[in-house]
Formats: sequence, structure tokens, C-alpha cells
Amino acid sequence: MRFLNIHRLSRILYKVALLILLLALIFAVSGCAQKDIQTGAGVDTQPDTQEDIQPGKEQEAEQSGTDDEAVDDEAEQKKSVDYIYGIPMDENAGVIVSSTADLYVSPDVKSSRITQAIFNQPISIISDENGWAQVKTVDGNLGWMKSKNFDDDVSSVYGRMFTHRVIVTSREKSVYSYPSGGITLMVAPMGSEFYAINNIGDSYEVYLPGKRTGWLRGSGIIHVSLDEMIPITNAEDFASTALRLKGASYLLSGMSASGIDAPGLVYVCARINGVNLPRTIKGQLATGMEIKTEDASIGDLVFLAGTGDKADEIVSVGICTGGSNYIYAGRKAGYVTIGDINRENKEGIVVSARRIFN
Repeated sequence: MRFLNIHRLSRILYKVALLILLLALIFAVSGCAQKDIQTGAGVDTQPDTQEDIQPGKEQEAEQSGTDDEAVDDEAEQKKSVDYIYGIPMDENAGVIVSSTADLYVSPDVKSSRITQAIFNQPISIISDENGWAQVKTVDGNLGWMKSKNFDDDVSSVYGRMFTHRVIVTSREKSVYSYPSGGITLMVAPMGSEFYAINNIGDSYEVYLPGKRTGWLRGSGIIHVSLDEMIPITNAEDFASTALRLKGASYLLSGMSASGIDAPGLVYVCARINGVNLPRTIKGQLATGMEIKTEDASIGDLVFLAGTGDKADEIVSVGICTGGSNYIYAGRKAGYVTIGDINRENKEGIVVSARRIFN
């Protein structure tokens, strides 16, 4: 009987032990699951690293990295923008579609004309509304231009597979519909630049604004590679270029044979001979090397002081053409004419000279 009681007690203890072991196993599994849930929620109460203490830092770092990449991309885009004569070829670029386009001080044709842009030149469009736009031109001037004078499609100067550039060096040049001639599409003023895609002999097919092409042929043009500056010529060629504009009408701040002023004459003629000068008399008076007026020779610039109450003011500029002669756009004469260094004319008298070609 005693043996049976001991045997029964052993069986009871065995069952109790099994029950305790089962309960321990259940609690262990439950504890691991709870820990996994807490860890997945990011709320571990015993962090091992600094990142665990500040759970937002990883997201901030990722965001900061994204912001830095955006800044880098923006900087790269700015860095990769191409420029044509200081005009960025971006979403604000435009191109002149008129033979010449007036740039005014304010959006009013009665305001002062600052300068002119010529056909196919790029511009930067600052704002554009109500038929007027504030723009920057290749000569560095900022002013107002009628919107009809430009197009925001710059494919005639940028973004195509061009072969070289063609520059008009004659007084003006007709652009034709065919290499042998045909219809005159437009007349380009001296200094106009085109981008060519093809040539047949001495005829060059060039892109025009409005997704058109035309042909320039014969004399009165030069062609250079896309990455080449206009070659610097010499004093004689500079003077010869200016003489092509003899008889052109005077126009204050004008830039073509249709109308030009004294500093405009110097600016245009120097540019197509490879020398970039300022657009204003004041700027031109500060370029090159100062020389005595009696030493002035072909290709040198001469500056005229006015008469009367303008005797101390530089009022005009001319280009020496040989001997004692110089060519200039005379406001009082009304056209481009010849003056004598040793004689006073309607504009004034030569008081200083500068050399820009060695």
C-alpha cells in the first residue's frame, strides 16, 4: 500500500514538472515575440548606438543627402549651360528675327534708344508681357524691346548639328532660298552671324529663325569653325570695313547701314575684324593705347570734342582711313562721312587718339 502511494505521488510530481516546463516554454516564446514587435517599432528601451537614441537622424541624413544631390544637380545644370557672346542658352534665351531691333530705356518707343540688336543675335529675356520684353543684348545692354522682334526658339543658333559659323562682312547681305539665288528671304546687316549646316562651293546653307534655312553666297562673308573666335585682322582691314558704310544714314544708337551712330560704326567694324570693343564712346575712349593725334594712322580711333558749351566733352569718334582722313557717323551731317584730323567740322575737332590694332 505504501509502495502504491509513493508511485502515485511520483506520477503527480512528474505531471507537475511537465506543466511547469510547458508554462516556461510558453512564456519564453511570448517574450521573444514581444521583443521582436518592440524592436520593429523602433522603440527599443536599451539602445546600442547613437542612432538608436535619436531615431530621426537617419531620415534627416537621408533627406540631407537628397537635398545635397538636388543642389549639386542644380549647380551642375548651371555649370553646364552654354553661352553665346555672354548670353546663356537656357529657358530665357531668345533670338532676333528682325533685321534690327531697337532697345529702349523703357517700354515706350518715345523713350531713348539705347542700342540695336541685329538679325539672329541671341538675347536674354528677363520678362515679357503686353507686347514688350525686358532683355539683355550681346553688347551687354539691358533695356526694353518689342516682343515681335524676337523668338524664344533659339534653334537657329543653338542645339543643332552645325558645321561652322558664317559672318556678314559687307555692308549688308541677301539671304536666298537656293544656293544659286532664288527668292530673297531677308537682307542681313553687317555683323550678322549665321550657323551653317552645308555648303555647295561658295554657297552656305544656314539656319534662320522660324525653323527655316537659307543660303549665303559669294563675297562679303567669312566662315569660321564653331569654336573659333573671329580672326583678328589688321588696321587696314578695319578701316576698309568702315568705308563700306560711307553714306549710311545717321541714327542715334543705330547699328546697321539703315542707320548708325559714331560708336556703333566703331563697334560693328571692330567686331567683324576680331576685336570686341565697348558699345559707348566712353568705353571706347578707355580701350587700346593712347597716342598723339599727330601720330594717328590708318585704323586708329580719333575722338572729337564739341564746340561752344561742349568744348570739354567728347561727342564723337572716328576711324582713321589714311593720311589725315577719318570716317565717322556725323549727327549734324546726318550720315557717315569723311573728316580731316587737322580741321574742325560740324561735330567738333579731334582732340585725342587711341590705337587698337598693333
